[in-house]
Amino acid sequence: MQDLIDRLSFQVNSLQEGFETLSRVNNLPELAKQFMHILRGNLLLTDVNIYHKASAHKPWQELYTSKNGSDDHLCHFREDKALRIHHIDDARIKICITQPMIDQSFFGILLGRKLDHSEFTNVDKISLQIFLQLLDNAYQSILMRRKEKELIFSLNHRVLQLNGLIESGLEISKLQKSSTLLYLALERVLALTNASRAMFRVKNGRSVTEKFYYPTPFKTKFIENGKHCISTEFKFMEQKYSFYLFEKESRKGVIPFDATDQLLLDAFARQIHVSLENRHLYEQSLEMQRIDQEISVAGAIQKKLIPEHLPLIEGYDMAGINIPTKHVGGDYYDCIPLKDGRYAFIIADVSGKGIPAALLVSTLQASLHAYLDGPFELPNLAQTLNKVIYNAATMEKYITAFLAILEPQSGVLESLNAGHNPIYIARGNKKIEELKTGGIPFGMMAVSFPYQSFKTVLNPGDRLLLYTDGVTEAMNENEEEYDDIISLSQFLKRTNPPSANDFIRMLMDDINQFTGNTPLTDDITALYLSRK
Repeated sequence: MQDLIDRLSFQVNSLQEGFETLSRVNNLPELAKQFMHILRGNLLLTDVNIYHKASAHKPWQELYTSKNGSDDHLCHFREDKALRIHHIDDARIKICITQPMIDQSFFGILLGRKLDHSEFTNVDKISLQIFLQLLDNAYQSILMRRKEKELIFSLNHRVLQLNGLIESGLEISKLQKSSTLLYLALERVLALTNASRAMFRVKNGRSVTEKFYYPTPFKTKFIENGKHCISTEFKFMEQKYSFYLFEKESRKGVIPFDATDQLLLDAFARQIHVSLENRHLYEQSLEMQRIDQEISVAGAIQKKLIPEHLPLIEGYDMAGINIPTKHVGGDYYDCIPLKDGRYAFIIADVSGKGIPAALLVSTLQASLHAYLDGPFELPNLAQTLNKVIYNAATMEKYITAFLAILEPQSGVLESLNAGHNPIYIARGNKKIEELKTGGIPFGMMAVSFPYQSFKTVLNPGDRLLLYTDGVTEAMNENEEEYDDIISLSQFLKRTNPPSANDFIRMLMDDINQFTGNTPLTDDITALYLSRK
């Protein structure tokens, strides 16, 4: 049983490391290569061959194959909506996987035998499914980054277009869409071109939604397509705007329009287009202001989830801090007094930030308080929270968390680490211990994962540090991470001020000194407890 626990603990750590590695990948070949290393390192495989298929009707493309790779087994892939994992009776290839992705593409994975020639166990199968979920999350991350680049390109193009239109200098672009505006615009363009009559029309599909004439209504049947008519049009918000000028007047009577008249009409139409777009953008800005106000309110509500004052525990000293990078963050910590005199500690980190992360934090906080109010066992509580978060979250959202129950008088601490960073205990003899026993992050899978808790004792002089990866991954201007250069565990080992508040202050000073002017990319959260 201990071997199973150790292996699961190792694979949870590998999952965390794999998530961090794959989240930085920008293309499919590199994703396949890194995922191959993860599978081979955790399942101890001889061969891993990875293919990708853009759609059910496209051919399989090789992303990564080992020296023993072969296309002979591509026929075993089954392209449908469900994940397919089946065994193959072959000397080199033992398992064939077809994984559908969110964009209707497929990954095909061929796994060779294990290095020790043993059979694939149930634990191997569970681990494989976890890593396949990791692949799915990483692939979605690549898709999102691609969409983000396309959106930035589109927005930049839009800005250039608006700048070009505004440079025409016509004041019409500042006006709002209205019957008066359009009527006035027709009057002005007639004056510019010496046209005798004008018409403006808006169509939605085949239906005419608006139509204006200047100076009075007239029939256009015989002159609309003649040499005494010029026109221009543009499309905006699924509607087509058309402008017509008729019968240019001169001292010699009615004459044909020239190229300058067409340029003037086109410039006029561009300014109307700009006016409509400006109005639309203005309305969007008002909507964004409303959204920003709502986000600010959400941030204020979320701040109430973080305890303003931590409970006083006789014989202990405690302090915490939470610094979100946005109005609303994805980190959470708390210390909750229980009815039997014990105290529950929690620190959690939601994947991603913003409103979705804040909603999951509130779900976790409400569920935790509800289930702590009655009798519970820590592993069962973790299973319950995993199901609650899975049902409340979208596919790419999950929560890493650390739970602990402290009996103050005896110092007995029962803890459970759900895919979170290792939590540190600094003993009175300056020895550092890590609390890693637990299971997978909450909400990652709907399976009843066998969470395990761990018991230890906090003796006088011992100190406990809970934190999120925003602390260890805080970057300086050289893109170096704090934990790689400073080592949080070593900082804890050598830093033991008189009070918990002093420790938190010194930790933040050390992080700020390390990062300098580099903006934070993740929420920073820490909770520190010392036994006197």
